[in-house]
Amino acid sequence: MHLLNYLPSFSISIRGPFLNVSKNNALVSFGQEIARLQKVQGPSALSARGEMARLSRHLSSLPLLARHRINCLRTAIMRNMEVQNFAYAKQMLELLLSKAPPSKQDELRSLINMCVHRGLSNKSIDPLEDPSQFCAATLSRLSTIGYDVCDLCRAKFSALSAPGCIICGMGSIKRSDALTGPVPSPFG
Repeated sequence: MHLLNYLPSFSISIRGPFLNVSKNNALVSFGQEIARLQKVQGPSALSARGEMARLSRHLSSLPLLARHRINCLRTAIMRNMEVQNFAYAKQMLELLLSKAPPSKQDELRSLINMCVHRGLSNKSIDPLEDPSQFCAATLSRLSTIGYDVCDLCRAKFSALSAPGCIICGMGSIKRSDALTGPVPSPFG
């Protein structure tokens, strides 16, 4: 039996408290998009699997309650192993192993060994990717140059034309570089 079958698909109850509204909205958005991509078949299925792997990496970076984060990590591990991102999967498996009860540790070690055996490389991850940096509106990667951020819930956006936050509905949108202040010129 394939060990990946032991890792459940994305199934997180959205009942119960989350850290704040923006994390809850991001969780739901990621879950809906992953569920939509799971239905893709035919020639587009390969790119859909890659996109599910990317989205699951972003999802696993959210600061959620432990029980929700564990499910997100399992989803990220499964989706990334499917697209041969074994270095990333091993890193997340080691994180789970460090928190796992003794009864689950053998399963996790077997998956870690599988990643090592298949090669510790990432076939479809941009080396500059930061999973915590994503646009809350489009779920796409954020620019490394600058982005918009809600001054209340800290949701990040690629380019938002609305004056208020579409995630929490209460914050104002500011440029990320405006929040940190101007960077002094090295030329004086």
